[in-house]
Amino acid sequence: MNKLTTKKITYTGLFIALVFIFSAFFQIPLKTPMGDTRFHLGNVFCLLAGIILGPTLGGLGAGIGSAIFDLTNPLYFASAPFTFINKFMMGFVAGLVFHKIKMKNEKIKAVLAGLCGQVTYIVLYLLYTFIKNKVAMGLSFEANMVEVVQKLGVSSINGIISVIVAAIFSIVVAKRV
Repeated sequence: MNKLTTKKITYTGLFIALVFIFSAFFQIPLKTPMGDTRFHLGNVFCLLAGIILGPTLGGLGAGIGSAIFDLTNPLYFASAPFTFINKFMMGFVAGLVFHKIKMKNEKIKAVLAGLCGQVTYIVLYLLYTFIKNKVAMGLSFEANMVEVVQKLGVSSINGIISVIVAAIFSIVVAKRV
């Protein structure tokens, strides 16, 4: 890892705050037959953290900001450790792809990094949902798959929007950071 500077620590803290704020206050709650879910903009900043800060610090910004949101919300409190891991991986993969791929077109590189980070998160989130429903709730395979498919739909829409917005922001922000 490169030398940890005050600037890097500050940017990591900033992304922790942005992820929390955009997860907590820029959201639309959605009611579904299997329970509540939500559309939010926190994932934009999870991806952006990885793209701007790189894999490790970006992953920490995404994971800690998201876990803090879970810890401050009674509906999600118990899932905070899993959220930390899933969102850390989202930021980590986005940062890894963006910083390791040799490509001159920064826009395409940002979209590809965001897409890889978002797909990583969706797969981990759906796997967590499936295991939780099977082990903790004892749902049948069919009932479990109904929720997984419903969450796949919401997560995919959230993911597409997050990738597009993060790619646009990254072009603007990266030049100034």
